Amino acid sequence: MKIIQKPSPYFNERTAKIDMLVIHATATETLADTFGYLIEGQGPAPVSAHYVIDRDGTVYQLVDESKRAWHAGVSFWGDMTDLNSHSIGIEFQCPAVSADELGTFSEAQIEAGLVLCRDIMTRYHIPLENVVAHSDIAPGRKKDPGKSFPWNRFVAAGLALANRRPKCVNQSPRPDIIPKKSGEGTTPSHPDPDI
Repeated sequence: MKIIQKPSPYFNERTAKIDMLVIHATATETLADTFGYLIEGQGPAPVSAHYVIDRDGTVYQLVDESKRAWHAGVSFWGDMTDLNSHSIGIEFQCPAVSADELGTFSEAQIEAGLVLCRDIMTRYHIPLENVVAHSDIAPGRKKDPGKSFPWNRFVAAGLALANRRPKCVNQSPRPDIIPKKSGEGTTPSHPDPDI
């Protein structure tokens, strides 16, 4: 698989071993818009991801896997926090069709995503239960990659579980996250630079 290097300045050192894979969708109209956020800092706070997969299947690496990209934000999975340190983040270029939903993903993207995910999972021995959506680890706060993401393809390829469930709904192992009633999500008690 050919990977094009497109370095982002938004990363720091990991504090945990890599044992998760987080799938995102950009909700941006173009690849240039995505790079504006992830490389040029045009968003409200600096963010990044390890990889971006464009709609034509081209894979870009923005942050070295050994570094902590800023993609998970305020999130948790089981007893794990600081998911940026635990995970590799992959963004699929996908425009939003509304404030609540993303568009569809191209076949070329999904094929490239399957290859990239298999490679990462094999190299780091990432268990299936730790292949998650951004919405799984930040319930109520994030919605990506959205309902149209073809998880069934990843399940069929042995790269994800059919019944992914957030492990910490309505509880919080982090003292800086204030749990709310079911369906209301969580609110950080202080600003988090990672969105």
